[in-house]
Amino acid sequence: MAQGIAQAPPATPPTAGGYGSSNQTPATQNPPGTIPQPTPATPGVVTGITLGELYTSNLTLTPPGQPQQSDLTTEIQPFLKAAYSAPRFSGLLDYSLQGFLYRRHPNNNQYRHNLDAQGTLTLLPEHFFLDGTALYSQQIINNAAPAGSGQFFVTNNRANAASSVLSPYWMQDFGRVGKMTLRYGHGRVAYNDHGISGTSGSTLSGVSDVTSNSLQFALVSPRDMTLGWDLTYYNQRLDPDFGPGIEFGAATLGTSLQVSGYTRLLADAGRENNFLPNGTVQKLGASFWDAGFEWSNTLNDFKMLVGHRFFGRSYHLSWTHMAALLTTTLSYTEQATDYNQQLLGRDPEAMLVSPLAVPQIPSLLQSQVYLSKRATASASYQTVHSTLTVTLYDELRTFITLSNGQERVADADLSWQFDIGVFTALTPTFGWQRYSFQNGQVNYTAYGQLALTHQFSPASSASLLLRRESRNAYPGAITTPGQGTYRVNLIMLQWTHLF
Repeated sequence: MAQGIAQAPPATPPTAGGYGSSNQTPATQNPPGTIPQPTPATPGVVTGITLGELYTSNLTLTPPGQPQQSDLTTEIQPFLKAAYSAPRFSGLLDYSLQGFLYRRHPNNNQYRHNLDAQGTLTLLPEHFFLDGTALYSQQIINNAAPAGSGQFFVTNNRANAASSVLSPYWMQDFGRVGKMTLRYGHGRVAYNDHGISGTSGSTLSGVSDVTSNSLQFALVSPRDMTLGWDLTYYNQRLDPDFGPGIEFGAATLGTSLQVSGYTRLLADAGRENNFLPNGTVQKLGASFWDAGFEWSNTLNDFKMLVGHRFFGRSYHLSWTHMAALLTTTLSYTEQATDYNQQLLGRDPEAMLVSPLAVPQIPSLLQSQVYLSKRATASASYQTVHSTLTVTLYDELRTFITLSNGQERVADADLSWQFDIGVFTALTPTFGWQRYSFQNGQVNYTAYGQLALTHQFSPASSASLLLRRESRNAYPGAITTPGQGTYRVNLIMLQWTHLF
């Protein structure tokens, strides 16, 4: 369930408390409560502050039948959103500082930094560039234990994660031979518990900071060629401050054939790193291949591949359908990865127009390489006065160890934004998640919420959120009955003003 309370102010409609929706109604193209995010295409600076009052019936997410702490919490959240564009540099910044002041339990007062920054510096026009990205956010330490959907909960189960990457790269156009890109990346992921209430020195025990070094090479033929080809090489090594390192890599030769105005046949073959159950990695030790096609027209982009990789039969699927009122996306991917690679994994060539949402990732305590088989689907239907959005997510993670332990996450969310006039929106949202862990524990989480947002002026908006959230945790091999189960009711009132 991707919905969360009291996150950094979104560029999309906040619909109270950070429960955002990226949808825009055709009538206004700027739904109530929208906080604009400048982009390099529309550079500028937006500053403001969000003030909120929150009531929660179970601040520490205590199981039913045990004493629970209710509290009134004041939220203070100044934010800065900016973008700059010039011939030599373009960049984007999204920063906020969240402070939570607890009326009945002031010893729990805490603060959080949220940062998403990225930029590109042109060192030699058309050839030499330098990309930089920085992300500072909060991550869940143990998904099996309660954490809640808001960062204000006091559960001793969140940590700050700071990731950054510097990536110089060279581009060379060889005409009909193709375009070459040679890129080096140096990254770092660091964890701390600064500003988080209820943490102790043992919270991050066994969690290491990580340094990443990567090399990428690509030579790709021009897109307009009937018979195309590409040659790519990729290597990334992750070295923790303590413990063994992990290395990912692949070398690929691909071909494509345009068989019609809309259809292109695809085939790839190469070598990739082979991950063994004993924790070792054979560099380029396994062969792989895949074949399929891509089809696109004015409304659809569809791609499907079937092949064989080091783990057996492999599949890849992506589909995007964009019509006047309905937008649908579907994807299925398979890859070997780990927690830190997911945090560092944003596309260095992508200039985002809104903060990056980190995908569902394992608990921070799980540092092993795992095979991810991830399916996602979303559909958004817009009418003149409403937007209906459905998202589905399913991921099977097989940890590449001697025991081949598995965990699985299935997730569904539905929201329906109704425009009540031009300046007011009402959005009910429902969500459900099933999370199965390696030890046999299964968590069922569900929520329902109602958000009312009103735009008082171009610079001011307010929102009211009512939410009910519950989790039932069924014990596994090493857990006890009731552990992880909770019920919580939330009422949040927020006011946002742009300076």
